[in-house]
Amino acid sequence: MKVTRESVAEQLEKLFAGEVSREDTGWWAYDLLMEEGLEYEPGYERLLEDVLRSLHYFHDTEPLMAQFYPETDELLYYLKCLRGEQFYQRNRVVHWRV
Repeated sequence: MKVTRESVAEQLEKLFAGEVSREDTGWWAYDLLMEEGLEYEPGYERLLEDVLRSLHYFHDTEPLMAQFYPETDELLYYLKCLRGEQFYQRNRVVHWRV
């Protein structure tokens, strides 16, 4: 399966629009990460993998796991990077410092 910026941005947009739940988004990301032979859009591998790894925490609804959920501003930053509006700098995402 191939993961593109467009497909991940679309999922984030659905999340923000309330068309899908956080938990469903988490399972979507989790299922992709478990795929064998997963291919990322060339040149955006780090960004795409980081976004999926960040989103996959939403699948676990245990209260203890909430500390790992990405913040809204982090998701908005990811979306801007996926759209090409900003250059992705991993150290700008607090979530990755956990």
